[in-house]
Amino acid sequence: MLGGAYRKTSRASTKANHMFFPGWRLRFGAAAAALAAALAASCTPTVERADPLLAELVQRFGASEIQRLPEEADMIGLPDAAFGRSYAALLNDRSMAVEERTRTRRLEFLADFERIDRARLSPAAIRTYDSLRWTIEATVAVDRHGHGVTSLGRSSAYVITFADGAFTDLVKFLTLHVAVSTPTQADAWLNRLEQMDEAMRDERRRFEVDIAAGAIPPRSVVQRTLDKARQLRPGIARDHVLVQHFTESLAQVADIPEADIARLTGRAAEIVGGDIREEYDALIALLEATLTKAPAEPGVWRLKDGEAYYADALKLHTTSSLTPAQMNELGLKLVEQINKELDPLLAAAGLAEGNVGARLRSLAQRPEFLFPETPEGRLALLEAINQKVTWATGIAARVAVIDKPAPLVVREAPRIVQDTASRAYYRPGPLNGSQPGVYNITLRATADFPSWTLPTLTFHEGIPGHHLQVELERDLPNQPVIEHLVAYPAFDEGWATYAEDLALELGAYQSDPIGRIGYLQSQLLRAARLATDTGIHAQRWTREEAISYLEKTVGVSRSTAELEIDRYAIRPGVAAAYMTGRETILRLRGQAQRELKTTFDLKAFHAALLGPGPRPMPVVETDIAAFIAAQQNTPAAQ
Repeated sequence: MLGGAYRKTSRASTKANHMFFPGWRLRFGAAAAALAAALAASCTPTVERADPLLAELVQRFGASEIQRLPEEADMIGLPDAAFGRSYAALLNDRSMAVEERTRTRRLEFLADFERIDRARLSPAAIRTYDSLRWTIEATVAVDRHGHGVTSLGRSSAYVITFADGAFTDLVKFLTLHVAVSTPTQADAWLNRLEQMDEAMRDERRRFEVDIAAGAIPPRSVVQRTLDKARQLRPGIARDHVLVQHFTESLAQVADIPEADIARLTGRAAEIVGGDIREEYDALIALLEATLTKAPAEPGVWRLKDGEAYYADALKLHTTSSLTPAQMNELGLKLVEQINKELDPLLAAAGLAEGNVGARLRSLAQRPEFLFPETPEGRLALLEAINQKVTWATGIAARVAVIDKPAPLVVREAPRIVQDTASRAYYRPGPLNGSQPGVYNITLRATADFPSWTLPTLTFHEGIPGHHLQVELERDLPNQPVIEHLVAYPAFDEGWATYAEDLALELGAYQSDPIGRIGYLQSQLLRAARLATDTGIHAQRWTREEAISYLEKTVGVSRSTAELEIDRYAIRPGVAAAYMTGRETILRLRGQAQRELKTTFDLKAFHAALLGPGPRPMPVVETDIAAFIAAQQNTPAAQ
């Protein structure tokens, strides 16, 4: 087993003996032995022999990961057959025992990947092999530090925060995602509710172990988390959001007797007002005790082996070989470059004095760019976004080989997420096509969204950004389960940030100079994020220094800057992925344009970039090199 904080206790988890783990150990152990035997018996290396071995390994790896993640399976829209059994009444297993076993299994799978002879794989299989092996190695590197939560391609330094944890995630999952439109679904929903206290308890125990080992979140994060826990703690059970949602959903179910509705809602209130309330109380007590000893500064450098942890987390999220110092320098350099572009545009808008951040803040407060803080004003804001979606849909065919992008729903983000979510975020529809992709606007106040900021935000979250990229990804045939579980922030966010550049290139701001300021401010934020993430975690910036930097550089409000810093604090390296990914894409495009000259085709380049789906940026670089070579060898190029 790996060393780390979780080995510092022998307390048994409430789910330590979950029934499917003994089967996993036997089945996957035997499969690994069979794989090794098959490789040893291979006397005449051929592509045909190696590809099936890799495909079988990828399938087993996906099955290993998804079995403990029924919530993710539900949100993806995975069929029961792909999961291996019905999961509609299950929650993720958050126990310490399962976390340990997952770490061990990833090491075992890494060893299995190392046994594959890469030279005997076809080009497409090599891409899969390189992507997954890179991801497992990077994930294991973060895992070895023994604190926080690490999934494939993403990590958080702490088990529970204002943005992560069963105490908040399950409320959102059960009220925003899980359908209750039939009696069977109602029973499954209630079964999940009955497991919520256990999920919270398992997670809290892991958090306690981390705290005891010194992995304590910064004070501002603990305070936000405490505030969130107090907000969600049930008072009068029937008034709690979980019970209210269940009651309202049952009222819409056809052919369900009133007596059954009373029984189901009564049971829900009993669970929420009993075991779940007790778990909230236990979490609140832990957070109150932790607050007194939580450090003031946000950087993970203060943790045991904190510098090494950050280097590993940064590599996981950016898939880059740049050091934290190099990324910090890049961020500061990009900020300087973007400021030079913004200066004359702001001067033309009547804002010639003061630093760029202050002038951007002044522009954001001009009444002519603000929507009224009324229901009508909110609707007008959403309609302005929809108009940009329409424009972007019209230029999609100039970006990618696609007839017409699938519909995109624009809506206000649910109230329950608005105090901790980013300004906007995209949620793809499930694989079964039952729901469209959704572009969520965190509309705490209309004043947060001056009209000149909306176009670029829409191009990032919608088209040609996340929505277009995900749609092309979903068109890939025969995707293994594991592809839906791995995150590549540098690819996903790098593309969406590059998509902002594409919109500029394709004429989005041709007659909208103020909108172009919005584009540059968005780029400025990504560059400042790169500087600030590396600043707090590697350069040891204080929280106040980081907040002040964002205020003065980007022109955001203090409250916005505070939330940004707290988000960077809990997920080290994620904020750096946007601009590092975008810079890699721009560099590769520039290389292709230089080498292909007049034969360069933008849609063909994007097909080579997006066609194989998300992957680590080093793998993308290999693919683009192959694309350039192939284009040079075509008759037209010669």
